[in-house]
Amino acid sequence: MPTSASRYHSVPCVAVLGGCGGAGASSLAAGLARSALRSGRAVVLVDGDPLGGGLETLLADELSAEPRVIPESPASPITQHLRPPRESGLTVLSWGRPDGASIPPDAMRQALGELAGTAELLVVDLPRTLGDTTRVAAAYATHSLLIVPVAERAAISAHRLLAQLGVLGPRPGLVARLPCRDLLDPGHLAKLLRLPLSGVLKAGRDRSTLQRASLDRFCLRFVDSLFGAVTA
Repeated sequence: MPTSASRYHSVPCVAVLGGCGGAGASSLAAGLARSALRSGRAVVLVDGDPLGGGLETLLADELSAEPRVIPESPASPITQHLRPPRESGLTVLSWGRPDGASIPPDAMRQALGELAGTAELLVVDLPRTLGDTTRVAAAYATHSLLIVPVAERAAISAHRLLAQLGVLGPRPGLVARLPCRDLLDPGHLAKLLRLPLSGVLKAGRDRSTLQRASLDRFCLRFVDSLFGAVTA
């Protein structure tokens, strides 16, 4: 049975997953990183998508350097490719494999182990495909968030994902994405998925994006809760 590695390190590691395609997992992961940075904390954001890219666009205003690229070989000394963030800073890591080949599980395991000593918070943006590499990250995490639109089809997709996730890592907190559909509401969705409701996010004007103010409020509150801070 897989065992979470969270008890072996003291740095919080948040795994972020989407319950269905286009749920907004990358936006949520970027929001968490942005809130940690603006709270004066050093944060590393790991892009778990084999294709890489996208997160640096969401964080263009916060990044002062090119994203670090993790070497393809899991045996490569990753520490040679990383620079620890400053006392307060943001580092984004991406495999950036143009062929979309799977990320080696050992590379993810090694990267997380190395990064745990370089920052105050790790955030890992994970794809919905639960391959071996995603399972490694999910098992390593100390906290997990699952963002799901409030709709029946999204609930079905999220339920399947949770069944595959099983006991890997901590049970996710649900982040419900508005608007509501199919007579569901965030509380009902949480009961269907048997998850604690961590927060509710509003959609932007075109409904394909998350409302920035809603996202920032949730992320600041969640990040502060990891460190026992009180948000006004």
